[in-house]
Amino acid sequence: MSYLHAKISTVSDANFQRLIDELYHCVAWRRDDSSLSTLWYLLNAINAQDPKALTAKHLPTDGILTTKIDKLPQGVIYDLCRELADLKHTHIESLDGKAVLSLLKVSAPKPARQRKPSLGEIRHEATTRLIKQRRANGDL
Repeated sequence: MSYLHAKISTVSDANFQRLIDELYHCVAWRRDDSSLSTLWYLLNAINAQDPKALTAKHLPTDGILTTKIDKLPQGVIYDLCRELADLKHTHIESLDGKAVLSLLKVSAPKPARQRKPSLGEIRHEATTRLIKQRRANGDL
């Protein structure tokens, strides 16, 4: 089962639900499973709003997100970490000693960066703007 793309409300594991609560706490949102139905969508929304919100200083106490991956018991959270490690094409044992939060930060989708327009595109836009302005003025 893919926990990254499973509906949050269908995963009945208490540790998984605590992890979701901690993620919501990082960005100070009220939990609403209907608008962000999967963990993948939640991570996308967090990165779109504030990519720097996923830090341990935003957490009130130690929890699932600050637990080291090698200290996790077998279960849903360990399977989720294995799934995230597979996405990064790395083995789960290479992440021993790292916190679950750091794995989520590395695996979370990065916000899209806008590329700069090329010089040719800038010239084309300027020429198009000039032609449209002249047509509007009745010069052409």
